[in-house]
Order: sequence, then C-alpha cells, then structure tokens
Amino acid sequence: MMNRGARVAALAVGMIWSTIALAANNYDGTYVGQVTLTRGDQSICGKSSLPVTKQVVNGHFDLVYDPAHHVGVNLEVQPDGSFSGDQAYMYNSQRQQVRASGRIGGNVLQAHIEGAGCSRDYNLTKQ
Repeated sequence: MMNRGARVAALAVGMIWSTIALAANNYDGTYVGQVTLTRGDQSICGKSSLPVTKQVVNGHFDLVYDPAHHVGVNLEVQPDGSFSGDQAYMYNSQRQQVRASGRIGGNVLQAHIEGAGCSRDYNLTKQ
C-alpha cells in the first residue's frame, strides 16, 4: 500500500504528463501557407517562394531545408508553442548543420530554418 506522499507524487507525475499531452494536441492539425527563401541563391536553394502544407501530429512535425537531398529537422512543439531543433548532414564531403526554430501561436505557425547556404521562413495558418 502506498503512503500518502507516494500517492501525491504519483498523482503529480500523472497530471504533468496529462498537461504535456494536452498541450501537444492543442497544436495538432493541418497548417497551410508559404515558405520563403530569405538567404541564398535560387539555383542552389530552390524556388524563392513555395506553397506548403504541414501536419502536426501528437505535437510533432518536420521542416525541410533541402528537398533535393532530403535534409530537414524533426521538431516537437513544447507546451508554450515553441519548437527548435537541429540536424547534421553531409554536403560535398563536409559536415553541415541545419537549425530550425519557431512558435505556434493561435492558429499561426511561424518558423525559420537555416543552414550554411540557405535560409527559409515558414508562415502557415491552421485550417
């Protein structure tokens, strides 16, 4: 039989996990908008502006940095709506790093992703 302190601790842990799960699910959905090239040459980085749709599922989604080489960052939305992450990749036999960060507030997902040669901004609205 658990003592009172152990029961209170178990209840607190359960409430924390429930809060985290609810926060993640509040951001789940389909976001649609534009991704815009903010640094880099189109011949290397791709089109300057593209329509994009992103799915946030259980608080997780990805942002693409280099679609031609399948380079992107897997992200997890925090309870406050923020997210950030990075991913290493190889380009011309050199190790590179791509970083992404942003926030979901209300129905808007805004993000920035950048690497050595290019950067892009995402501005998406929840459908």
